[in-house]
Amino acid sequence: MSRREENKQLKREKIIATARDIIAKDGLDKLTMRYLAEKAEVSSRTPYNLFDSKTDILVAIIFDAAKSLPVQPSDSTLMYVEQLIQIPKLLEIFCTQQHNFYRDVIWGIMSSDDKQSRDHASSAIADIIAPMVNMAIQQKECSEKISAKVLSVHLVTQLLAIIGMWGGSQLAIKEASANIQFGWVNTLLPYATRKSKSWLTQAQIDYAKALEKTLA
Repeated sequence: MSRREENKQLKREKIIATARDIIAKDGLDKLTMRYLAEKAEVSSRTPYNLFDSKTDILVAIIFDAAKSLPVQPSDSTLMYVEQLIQIPKLLEIFCTQQHNFYRDVIWGIMSSDDKQSRDHASSAIADIIAPMVNMAIQQKECSEKISAKVLSVHLVTQLLAIIGMWGGSQLAIKEASANIQFGWVNTLLPYATRKSKSWLTQAQIDYAKALEKTLA
């Protein structure tokens, strides 16, 4: 990495860290590009040079923090459909660590009129889910009759819709996680093969019970 690229990366990290501090201490509404530059002690143009918009910074906060998230469980004996269904639970654990902070950031992204940054966030999530869907089909856990791309997009859409409701304080994080898992199981079950049908059928019952508990 050249000196110029290194300086750019350091400034980017400083902007993200400063944005986190502003949201945590002053709230999301206080985060403006001008105030961010002032607090980060950089020129007023620096945030614009490094990020496309305020929403782009919010997306960077989420994915910078999520780098440590174990997307795939260490237990290699699990089927890919099992690993896939665990993703919403991992997301729940991640968001619970700083619940109000991440809820505000997610809502800031989901309610933004910056379509480009929202699409960027959706694509990043799809990049995690799509390979697992592809592997589930290749390993004959899901039928080849369904397009992996169509199935992946549908799962991502469900996740974003429900997480958006959590961001808007319409659902608790446990409700959101349970709804996503139950929805994903029901989406996958019609395409289950003999290899995965028994597990998905039982999972449908288990996650329905888990969802019912969140509503009690």
